Amino acid sequence: MNESELILLRSQRLIGKEKEVFDYVIKNKNTELPETGKVQLFLQLTESHYYKINSVLLRKCYLLLVPEEGIDLLLFLRSKNLFTLLRHEILSQEKKNGDKNNTAFYLKCFHLCIDFPYKYYDEKMTALFGEKYLRSKKDCTLSDKLYVKYHLMFSEVNRTAARKNPIKALGFGIKDLFKHEKELEKSNHHLAKYYLYRSICSYYSYYEKNNDMIIAYLKKAIALKDHIAYFFSVNIEQFLQLQYADALLNNNEVDQAEKIYETAFKQGVEPFMYGYYYHCEQYILVLIIQKEFAKAEELLKKVFEPCIQNKIDIYATRGAMSYVKLYLSSGDYKSALKYLNIGKVINEKTFYLPFDVQLRVLENVYFFMKKDYDFALQLANRNIKFIRSQEQNPVLEDYVKIWRMIITLINKILKEEEITEIIKEENRLLSREYANLYCRLFPLILEQAVHETT
Repeated sequence: MNESELILLRSQRLIGKEKEVFDYVIKNKNTELPETGKVQLFLQLTESHYYKINSVLLRKCYLLLVPEEGIDLLLFLRSKNLFTLLRHEILSQEKKNGDKNNTAFYLKCFHLCIDFPYKYYDEKMTALFGEKYLRSKKDCTLSDKLYVKYHLMFSEVNRTAARKNPIKALGFGIKDLFKHEKELEKSNHHLAKYYLYRSICSYYSYYEKNNDMIIAYLKKAIALKDHIAYFFSVNIEQFLQLQYADALLNNNEVDQAEKIYETAFKQGVEPFMYGYYYHCEQYILVLIIQKEFAKAEELLKKVFEPCIQNKIDIYATRGAMSYVKLYLSSGDYKSALKYLNIGKVINEKTFYLPFDVQLRVLENVYFFMKKDYDFALQLANRNIKFIRSQEQNPVLEDYVKIWRMIITLINKILKEEEITEIIKEENRLLSREYANLYCRLFPLILEQAVHETT
């Protein structure tokens, strides 16, 4: 909550136990509330009475903050990342409105549900609102049905990447996606094509890394923008440009990516933009690569610090990791360790495999830069064993190269042997391949190793 919203909430007239509960929550707003039982004991309330008071208080706060309620309230809860409350309110509004619910309501709920973070995502609820959207349309067409199908597929490709053994968990592969492309090839099902192309981009990002294919299919998606712009509540052209900047960054075309990001963020990227936190993170990484550290830190504090303070799972982890990359790049190791520990704690509670692997790399780099080579060597060997314990995943398997590179550098330092040109070239290749994730950290540890051995 911002200060004006807190002032508004504090202005309401409350008495008795309602006031006690409200004051207790506000007093502890910047910390994690104790277990419900302990709160009830402290306030001397039964479970049913505490639940009833919370429900009444919540509705009073909603009416103060969003008097219009309805869709506006759903969007407000989404903007505050209050996903548990958002899920409850969606179901509550549907039940309350009954037959008054229309196509626009069901479509908005479908969009909100499908964009829930991994921890909160409800597959059955999302599919149900997709079905209800289609049933509510009087003139429902094959294009509408295919749109829902492929939007759900796109969501599945993205979310399954967070699971252990994602290729096995996904249940289909790139050949299946190409088969779907062939089926849609000569049709005018533009939204279905758009989400299929995005699914292929995601597949080549998370399951079988191929930057050229990502750019190729992103261009296919961009070509559809005039046919699909009507459907989206955000500036779809700006969104696709941000996606293109991300693809350029993945392809190590940093200068071109920075120009697109700079233009977009000067125009203003709204928090409701699809993938808002991801785009902010990628722009921050570009700024770190370009050594614009102050600008990167300013954006981190504005966008991600609130997420970290409120422990908003995946967004908080993104922010913490970006802080680590910033401070390792700028040489502030104390701050780097602080945010490394924050990221690890948050990701342990909401396990996301790609972030776990990133945190392992960052931890290894931290101890290397601190010249704790024995421990860094132990970590690298342990991390290789971890990767080997996962079922075959080409994207994860490539990480073995990073830890082998770290092991090679450490061994050269410990043996006081010169860093060969072959080792330097391997480092350069890995740096180019992973610049979008680890900025210029690999050249920094190479520079340190060269200094240590000469």
